[in-house]
Amino acid sequence: MNNERTNLIKLVSGTLAFSLLFIIACVSILVFLPSGQSKKIGGEEVSENTVIPEEGDLFALLDYEIEPIELTSLDEDSGLSLYRQNQSRPAVEWFYTRVTNNREVALAILTSADKFDIPVSLAFALAYAESGFQVTASHVNANGSIDRGLFQLNSATFTKLSESDFYNPNTSAYYGMNHLRFCLNSAGNEIAALAMYNAGSSKVKRNNTPQTTLNYISKIQNYRGMLEQNFASEVLAFFDANGNDYRILAKY
Repeated sequence: MNNERTNLIKLVSGTLAFSLLFIIACVSILVFLPSGQSKKIGGEEVSENTVIPEEGDLFALLDYEIEPIELTSLDEDSGLSLYRQNQSRPAVEWFYTRVTNNREVALAILTSADKFDIPVSLAFALAYAESGFQVTASHVNANGSIDRGLFQLNSATFTKLSESDFYNPNTSAYYGMNHLRFCLNSAGNEIAALAMYNAGSSKVKRNNTPQTTLNYISKIQNYRGMLEQNFASEVLAFFDANGNDYRILAKY
């Protein structure tokens, strides 16, 4: 009799457990399964549930594709930390030379990012969005001013620079990083700072950020994320916080 009661209890318990698991699975599917309908943003399909920022709505980027990265302190930026260590600097230079396919460009950006305390991945992501790392890039604006060089410095803003200065990667990186540092200090976070760099501080302060600037910020953030992921596996994984190579330390 006791055996039959024990078996009955086991059967009921097993049935209840299976039912509970089945209910959890159904709820999970309903919550996480994307809708069959989709729309395109920048040539890529996204779920109909994706929040797309409207023109001028700068902080809607909080829900758009990725989370914004807050202003990074030096202690948190692994790229700058390793670049500032003699033992690991060559590895950082090697990585970003491969990224830009141009050692002169890579060194110019690294030098100025270091000088103005700009996270390395942010500096390179900005250069990628501005010029695709092309030092001869130029763009004529509707008001007649011209954006030139690696960081697309504007002729109406940087009036003291000669045309050759705009196309010099060291000069462009210096003034580009200097201006980005100003934007970071003024805005207090990277999202607003990038908007100021692209659209100007007055539009951002009036919450009149154009849609093109929102797309521009998203492009920078996505590219930066890719850089940081690759940097972590190709460089950061081999060094400690002091820039010492684990492969060398393992020999002793």
